Amino acid sequence: MVDGALSTVLGQPPVEDLAALELEMAELINVEREARGIRALRELTAVARAYSRRMATAGNANHELDRPVEERIRDVLPNSCLFGENVSKHTNIDDSIGDMMASVGHRENLLDKRFEALGVGIARGKDGFLYFTLEFARLCEAR
Repeated sequence: MVDGALSTVLGQPPVEDLAALELEMAELINVEREARGIRALRELTAVARAYSRRMATAGNANHELDRPVEERIRDVLPNSCLFGENVSKHTNIDDSIGDMMASVGHRENLLDKRFEALGVGIARGKDGFLYFTLEFARLCEAR
């Protein structure tokens, strides 16, 4: 069996389907930003993907399962100086983004003009839900 077929048998979408969802979500966020005259964000997916997997394994969508977001992002972008994180648990992208846009704090992260990098991570938990992590960062002068 190929990886995709095995994943389907186990009740999880193939890895490439989750990667496509991550890309789609990043594109939808950039559409929201560009519609407001805010520049699109660059990619910071590895950090977000790892955290989504952690949440899916725990069956818990929150910010406190691991090290602080600042540490996780600085591991891959050492010259980062501003950080944000949105997490959610939903069955689809539209509901996740809709809830984030309706929440003041989450919306502020999505539309913050200061952020330059975005990571979208999505993992499916054993409970069938999708766990979403959005990581935001601004790159600053080297220290």
